[in-house]
Amino acid sequence: MAYTLEKKSDVLYSATITAEPEKLEKEIESIAKAIGKNAKLPGFRPGKAPISVIKRHFADTIKEELVRHIVPEELNRLIEEEKLKLISEPVIEELNYSEPEKRFECRVAFEVKPEIELKPEDYRGIKIKKTTRKITDEDVEKVIQSIRNREAKFNEVDREAKEGDLVELEYTVKVDDKEPEGPKKIAVILGEKQLWPEVEAVVLGKRKGDEEEVSFVAPEDRSVYGEVAGKKVDLKFKVLSVKEKELQELNDEFAKRHGSESLEKMRQEIKEELELSEKLKEEEEVEDQIIDTLLSKVNIPVPQSMLNVEIRAQAENQVRRLAQFGVNVKQINPQTVLDMVKPTAEKTVKVKLLLEKIAELENIEVTDEDLDEEIKKLADTAFKGDYVLARKSLEEKNLIPMIKQDVLRQKALDRLIELADIEEAETSEEGGKD
Repeated sequence: MAYTLEKKSDVLYSATITAEPEKLEKEIESIAKAIGKNAKLPGFRPGKAPISVIKRHFADTIKEELVRHIVPEELNRLIEEEKLKLISEPVIEELNYSEPEKRFECRVAFEVKPEIELKPEDYRGIKIKKTTRKITDEDVEKVIQSIRNREAKFNEVDREAKEGDLVELEYTVKVDDKEPEGPKKIAVILGEKQLWPEVEAVVLGKRKGDEEEVSFVAPEDRSVYGEVAGKKVDLKFKVLSVKEKELQELNDEFAKRHGSESLEKMRQEIKEELELSEKLKEEEEVEDQIIDTLLSKVNIPVPQSMLNVEIRAQAENQVRRLAQFGVNVKQINPQTVLDMVKPTAEKTVKVKLLLEKIAELENIEVTDEDLDEEIKKLADTAFKGDYVLARKSLEEKNLIPMIKQDVLRQKALDRLIELADIEEAETSEEGGKD
């Protein structure tokens, strides 16, 4: 057997595999004999048909078997000799086969893992600025007040509407010279920018039963005015009710209703959660800076097969998220979602390849203990803590190699952070440096 190799790009190769006539004839004879053992042909007893007859009647089967026998074996030899890392299923582009002429040539295309030119000085000592922020008592109180507001009751009152009140309105609206729309009903909390500013200014101070008209030309700000931006708006409304917010009393009973022993304990638990969230945010900031710095230094070709897999995965996640928000995903053009996630998917593939290269340069490996620890985490989140069930499920779905790769990349990222030159700067409450 022989092969010739052609490099189409940094990640795409084409190989032409050729079988010598003598070896090809032996392969054909071997395959034909194997088929003949069980072949049933008219005029012959089972297994007694001549080889020449078998070759004629089972020509297509013999050709398929030749490809199945010759191509994988020769391709494996090629990959080993050329020191390539295959990352996609080989695709047969052309097959030139003739049994009478003893000719077999098969051209196969496949993608390989790209070679990334990266030196230790490229990733060691990367300068990073890490911002930290201390969690304050005010942060904790904001969370508590948010919980109280979510659970607040609204009681109808006989007075003028003010900020914080829930106001129910019936209204009609006319935009430019179009026909008025309405009447419609809406319930809003004043002071939370749920109404156009020009309308809310008039609603404030009104009582139940009051009616009013508002006319204005909406500013060119679509983030506030949407489709009416830049247009004349005429709006009439009637106040149907004014309701005052009633917050739960802040005491130990309030804390117990939310799973804490006391109000003091609740504040402590909230602070710990906020500190953990802030720590994760800081770590992500450092990771992003390191990755972006490296990506700007090195060229990473993206294999199309890896990109396709990542695009599909991210598109499926995006559709699931949209469905959770109540979006009718059946009305979304699938190509729109694919195009939307493509840039992020491309970066994700580059990051994966980059981290695998770092792991190679730093001699990082995934131990059995590393893998067990990761499976335990998955067991806690998806298998109710059952490690045995989690491992069995992952093995049945052939996901263990993928889990190992994820762990390898994370260890490489952790190593990059260890090697980075990180300057810490504490931020003030407003987000500026102290």
